[in-house]
Amino acid sequence: MSVNCAWRTRISLDRKPERLVILGMRGWIAGYETGDISCWEAVWNDHAREVGPLAAKRIVSELSGWVRIMRSEGCRGVACYPRPCRFMCRDECLALRMIASCQNGLRAVAEESGRQLVEIDRVDEFLAAADAYAAELSGAGLDLIPIPSEVIAMAPRDPSGRSVN
Repeated sequence: MSVNCAWRTRISLDRKPERLVILGMRGWIAGYETGDISCWEAVWNDHAREVGPLAAKRIVSELSGWVRIMRSEGCRGVACYPRPCRFMCRDECLALRMIASCQNGLRAVAEESGRQLVEIDRVDEFLAAADAYAAELSGAGLDLIPIPSEVIAMAPRDPSGRSVN
């Protein structure tokens, strides 16, 4: 199976839907890690600028619930690049694949991505939060491209040396 041409050359954040999901996740996790509200404000500002304040309110609300469960239910920290980086590590690819799979009706892929991301067997609550987040993104016209397994395999595991709990 060949890798979708949108992902063939590099794992980057060139498309708005993928960029908002990953920058949102990075920013929300950084806000928890640092206790600095400006991390969350940056996420809000990105979303409000791209989709308007009404859609941003719904999307960011679901994003925050998804990240909260990711942090509280996970058996390990989630690795991620610093917010301004254009590329993604493996955990970020898994997170994006989970949300994209929810949008595209690929429940088994979403479940497997969730299990790999947080290393737990029961991902029901995490998957429900991902479904809600994916639905709000779709409602705002932010449709994600499904991410093939080959892309996950190509992504660096922890390029930044940063692991967030």
